[in-house]
Amino acid sequence: MSSQINFLLDQVLHYLRAGNLESAELLLKQIIKVKSNHSEALRLHSVIYSQKGENKLALEIIQKAITADKRNGIAYSNQGNIQLKLGMTLEAVASYEKAIQLAPNYAEAYSNLGNAFQELGEITKAIELYKKAISIDGRNPEFFYNLGNAFWKLDAIEEARKSYENTIAIASSHANALHNLAHLDLREFKFSEGWNRYEARWCLDEKEKPLAIDTTMPQWDGQPKKNRLFIWAEQGIGDQILYASMLNDFANYPQHITVSVDKKLVSIFKRLFPNFQIIDKGEQFSEEFYDEQIPIGSLGQFLRPNIQSFNLPNSGYFPSLDKGPVDANLAKYFGGRINCGISWKSNRAKLGQNKSISLNELAPILKMSSLNFINLQYGDVKNEILTVNSQLETSIQMVEELDLYEDIQCLQALIEACDIVITTSNTTAHLAGMSGKETLLFLPMGNSRFWYWHDIDGVSLWYPSIKVFKQVNPGDWSVPIEAVKAYLEKRFEI
Repeated sequence: MSSQINFLLDQVLHYLRAGNLESAELLLKQIIKVKSNHSEALRLHSVIYSQKGENKLALEIIQKAITADKRNGIAYSNQGNIQLKLGMTLEAVASYEKAIQLAPNYAEAYSNLGNAFQELGEITKAIELYKKAISIDGRNPEFFYNLGNAFWKLDAIEEARKSYENTIAIASSHANALHNLAHLDLREFKFSEGWNRYEARWCLDEKEKPLAIDTTMPQWDGQPKKNRLFIWAEQGIGDQILYASMLNDFANYPQHITVSVDKKLVSIFKRLFPNFQIIDKGEQFSEEFYDEQIPIGSLGQFLRPNIQSFNLPNSGYFPSLDKGPVDANLAKYFGGRINCGISWKSNRAKLGQNKSISLNELAPILKMSSLNFINLQYGDVKNEILTVNSQLETSIQMVEELDLYEDIQCLQALIEACDIVITTSNTTAHLAGMSGKETLLFLPMGNSRFWYWHDIDGVSLWYPSIKVFKQVNPGDWSVPIEAVKAYLEKRFEI
């Protein structure tokens, strides 16, 4: 019986390596039916449930595996992985430490513990653990990849780069390492290498990669042609605005251009680019209407190959929108003081928290009585504003007649009516930069700072009207906040 079970387990491992979870699970159920407390079968069964996203059930099963064999260090490490996915970070740390105690030469336990410490913000500890894992097994690309992520969070760019390069040396098609290297390349103005590696975004996991259109038409090769070119939307609204800054380069191209964008941007883009056909990215656009296609984020390899290709005016480089007087209904919000638009958070799922600032942290700026603050933050922030207005005895104006989340044109109109804008990295920043509005941008350290916020002497390369103010220490906004306060005092002589 034992030899038969071992044979079936070998088959299970074969199926798992091939990604055939269904066949692997069928065999595991056979084993567990015969021997319900078989620790290794239970462990592998929990791994399958975790891979399918059923982590609560996976946790129950891995706990049965541990009960069946309390000396199974790998099972404790697997338990930690599941706990980490469930947000049980401290419990995961305990599981990994137990795994290391039982299996001190199991390299993955050290790397997994490093991942947990990254979640806790203890990056230095994580780095030491990844190095320990590498010392045990120097051929596992994930260990170098995790090490690169930790270094990136500390803005240790060269160390991060070397770690990602080591990853690729072992696994040349490692999409995540290539993608992260692209971010580092582009951030450091290495556009030729960066744009090339940036194409790896299409090979990321389903949850990470942008949505692509279903097309059989060839991708544009960057050459002017008398044909029909479809430039299609990818990523978020801010990204689409950023990439659209390259569309003016097509002014002297013979192509008939169709551009798809998020439905919230259609009206604005029709005004910005009257010579292009602008469509909602949610609509089907038949192949019969275009000869070549390209995702909008891939334009850079042809249109922004180096710093010199930017060569942009300080007023912004989108066609200017009409900047008429503030609508009579909104004039009451704009007093005789300096009108300062303010936005402080990002709703981005993965990195939004690191890019956001609490209103209370902005107290040194919000207490500046010479400024009339206008809320530009989209989403439900009314209670947050009322609380801060009361606590700080300030007055952030809320234009409640407008839906700043659904109606981008309203948000754009407010931005254009302001004298200056203060914001974190979010859609507001892109809209302000798009129209050449003087903007002061707060940026986090590490991988939460997107590559396109690279700057030359504190001025954004993509949006010349934006000045950037960066964190010096991870999670600490005090230095850039004081720097913005000092800038405002000097700029407006207050």
